[in-house]
Amino acid sequence: MDADDRSHPERLAEQVRLLESEPALAAVGCLVEAFPAQDIRPGLALYLEWLNGLTTPEAIAREIYVESPLVHPSVMMRRAWCERVGGYQDHGWPEDYDLWLRMHAAGGRFAKVPRVLFSWREHPGRLTHASPRYAIESFLKAKVHYLWAGPLAGRGTILMWGAGIVGKKLSKLLLAQGAPVTAFIDIDPAKVGRTRRGLPVIAPQACLDLWQRSPDPILLAAVGARGARPLVREQINGLGLVEGRDWWAVA
Repeated sequence: MDADDRSHPERLAEQVRLLESEPALAAVGCLVEAFPAQDIRPGLALYLEWLNGLTTPEAIAREIYVESPLVHPSVMMRRAWCERVGGYQDHGWPEDYDLWLRMHAAGGRFAKVPRVLFSWREHPGRLTHASPRYAIESFLKAKVHYLWAGPLAGRGTILMWGAGIVGKKLSKLLLAQGAPVTAFIDIDPAKVGRTRRGLPVIAPQACLDLWQRSPDPILLAAVGARGARPLVREQINGLGLVEGRDWWAVA
């Protein structure tokens, strides 16, 4: 943590108790708030709302490819797990998110003490604002790298739910890897029937038929609009696809 952040006096003790109570956990965090209030922009407020909604290992694993699910200075981790995956590494994207993704890929589980025990000071000079490794493109490269090595490995078909900005950027990176992106799915009638990167944009109703005709398919939900993820999750689950096996949220 930085010298101007604030840690609750009981944070470390609470996190030790959580680690001791669940030996399978690789790392634990806590709920986080930001200050001063006048400097909290909508983007950070939305991130904290999402972040603080993920406390269990299952919830964190489910959305590991959406964004970094743990605020680095709020985390306590097991040394053995850190050493097992090679510690911090520099790949040009956020080193903390990279570490969480490698731990996750190795079977590590995460949880949080469900209390606000860390206060994050927001200011324009913070590294997340100043360093190019924290740019959106850098996060997308990290996601694609670990998706390609993990859930996408060996898949014959990738369907991209969302033909907007995030879906287009992710698909560009995936196609550059040679990934078998086949189609985009979107609810916007103005996009359905058109193409993105030379691939068809289809309506959700046509998704299941394409899924059943495709070899070893997987779906990536790349819709980042506020409030969209729960709606997309309901739609995809309604098709009978299982999150974490058949599809992943990536935005």
